[in-house]
Amino acid sequence: MPDTATTSFDGIEFLRGGGLVAGRIARHDWSAHPLGPPAQWPPELKTVLSIMLGSRFAMCVGWGPDLLLFYNDPYMQVLGAKEPSALGEPIREVWSELWEDIRPLAETAMAGTATWVEDMYLRMQRHGFAEDTWWTFTYTPVRDPDGRVVAMLNVTHETTRRVLTEQRLADENNRLARMFELSPAFMALLSGPGHRFEFANSSYLRVVGDRDVIGRTVAEALPDATAQGWVDVLDRVYASGVPFVAQGAVFREQAEPDGPVTERQLDFVYQPMRAPDGSIDGIFVTGMDVSARALSEARLQALNQDLERQVAEHAQERSLTWQVTPDMLGVLNGDGVLEKTNPAWERTLGWTSAELARHPVRELVHPEDMPAAMEARARLHAGEPMLGFECRLRTRDGDYRTLSWVASPEGGKFYCSARDVTELNADARALADSQALLRSLFETSHQLQGRCALDGTLEDANRTALDAIGRGLEEVVGLPMWETPWFAGTPGMGERMRQAFARARAGEVVREEITLSLPAGQRTFDLSLRPLYDASGRISAVVPEALDITERRATEEALRQSQKLEAMGQLTGGVAHDFNNLLTPIMAALELADDPDARPERRARTLAVARQSAERAAMLVQRLLAFARRQPLQAVAVDIGLLVDGIAELLRSSFDPRIRIVVERGSAPLRAHADGNQLEMALLNLGVNARDAMPDGGTLTLSARGLALESGRDAALPAGDYVVIAVADTGRGMDEATRRRAVEPFFTTKGLGKGTGLGLSMVHGLASQLGGELRIDSLPGRGTTMELWLPATAA
Repeated sequence: MPDTATTSFDGIEFLRGGGLVAGRIARHDWSAHPLGPPAQWPPELKTVLSIMLGSRFAMCVGWGPDLLLFYNDPYMQVLGAKEPSALGEPIREVWSELWEDIRPLAETAMAGTATWVEDMYLRMQRHGFAEDTWWTFTYTPVRDPDGRVVAMLNVTHETTRRVLTEQRLADENNRLARMFELSPAFMALLSGPGHRFEFANSSYLRVVGDRDVIGRTVAEALPDATAQGWVDVLDRVYASGVPFVAQGAVFREQAEPDGPVTERQLDFVYQPMRAPDGSIDGIFVTGMDVSARALSEARLQALNQDLERQVAEHAQERSLTWQVTPDMLGVLNGDGVLEKTNPAWERTLGWTSAELARHPVRELVHPEDMPAAMEARARLHAGEPMLGFECRLRTRDGDYRTLSWVASPEGGKFYCSARDVTELNADARALADSQALLRSLFETSHQLQGRCALDGTLEDANRTALDAIGRGLEEVVGLPMWETPWFAGTPGMGERMRQAFARARAGEVVREEITLSLPAGQRTFDLSLRPLYDASGRISAVVPEALDITERRATEEALRQSQKLEAMGQLTGGVAHDFNNLLTPIMAALELADDPDARPERRARTLAVARQSAERAAMLVQRLLAFARRQPLQAVAVDIGLLVDGIAELLRSSFDPRIRIVVERGSAPLRAHADGNQLEMALLNLGVNARDAMPDGGTLTLSARGLALESGRDAALPAGDYVVIAVADTGRGMDEATRRRAVEPFFTTKGLGKGTGLGLSMVHGLASQLGGELRIDSLPGRGTTMELWLPATAA
């Protein structure tokens, strides 16, 4: 410890007699400090330090705008481990953990207004750990001769011990009050000779009819008690100091002057309370309402008259329970012999009670279970109850049954109960094996499988699914399914999966073909989301499953290319005859044109036939181009109503009069995104096919309608607005096999030379190119409806 006698105070006399802190100030190196050496400090700082250092109260000074800390010896205990490095440092750094609490007070003092707080809570770290403390202190402004505030003086006193003591006393008082309040006994405290209520618990208030008594005298609050003489008894106890004890006293409670009267029987005490000088200053009332007990005693007397009959019936019931219970009940003596057993033993093991009573039960225990049985017997003899111990016992037939035992020692014997759990254990093992098998199937499946909670959180995934993203199960469990690495790397896929999950959670089985960007590259999957139902029929989870069909799609594409090559071969054979027939008149016309002696009328007739053959050849080429999807489309907004009307007029003028042409469309405009010329050709092809299907006449209906397709309603088409153009006939119709092949290239049911089989293929290709679809509905003898679905446009 520093010794002030060895400290030089030359030039800093204001530190003399200031104790330990004064010595530290004198020896401190102030050369680099903003204040400089103490001899050069402002007079105001020296004066306040001289006052503070000589005080026996804990005090500190915050000097200047930064509130540089100076303190006296008593304040060292306040700083604790922070001292002596705190000397001359800003208060906000010394008390950094408290700064936000005390800053408003400090700023108020530095603004010129003294502050004072009492029992302020502060959480300090003065000894290297956080502790709860309470303080009473003041911040006083220190001014220079011009009246400016240059510092604040803090006088402080720790009140932690007093506050904690008061809190403990308050807690004890509250606990005592709660105890009185929860007590089944009624209690009240009366003060003075007037017997004024200071306290009454809930039980007391119930006895007096829940009247408002606190602050009132007994005579004021309970006139019915006064009329029955109980105030006179209180006066005698107050005057004599002798307690009054009542047993079964009758109190007729009447809360209202004209109200009902409730008769109560009470056991209570009037206990006088003495002041410190020995005088009586109040009476403590406590007791019990024994009305119910008195009534119960009367009822008990009546019940006792029938006790023997009840005991006999109870004994009979217990005997019947002993006889019919499926549990094996018994009493073991100290040698392990079953002295008493119920019939369940014989029903389960085949041994009679007499046979079981001849030998210790351990002779029936399976040899493999004997060590465990002996250990359980030792614990039972040591006084420990036995719960859920299982072992196998031999039956009369030589088989073994597994029993689960409960036994308790009492009076040198052991009362036990055993239950046959052989089938139960077998079922449990079968269930465990089944679960293990299901888990094995789940983990070894070549499908990507998982399970999600109803909020979309992924709960499980198999090894195939995890290998696809190169992640561990712990990295993905807990994430929403649509935010997992399976879908997060594909733009737009997260939102698509979130919507699909919502449909599955609502009970729909969702199946989609998707392409994902995974660590292995672009992969195509056949994805399904299925709701999982629990035993009650409620949806408990959603199961996502996906099959990687990337290679299959590649194989299908290769097959399509092969089919295309085959189609080219079919095209060669299928149209060679047509082209040969078309070229014959053209070549004849050319030969005739080269003959100068040919008659003009013959030349004109031959040229007309050649021109017709050339037009038919051009039409055939056009169909071939449309089928190959190499003919460019000029897609614009097409007025479908006008187009349908035009086609209908063309068909009426060129078809057999026996075929009636009907147009069905609404008045609202319908516009589709299509190539008008190609669409006209497609409708003409459909009209010609309908005509050919009705050789004896019929009705051909052209219709157009608008349709909005919602998301998820159609697997073949995306959601959006469509225009549906239908060509329906009442002709022969098609069977299912013909309908499935109707759009195949070169497939036709017409005779040789009457069709190439490319008409419907061209219509199908046109619809697909435009983002739509051709749909066919037909039954033999019921006619055919061809629907051309095209994307609608508002332009």
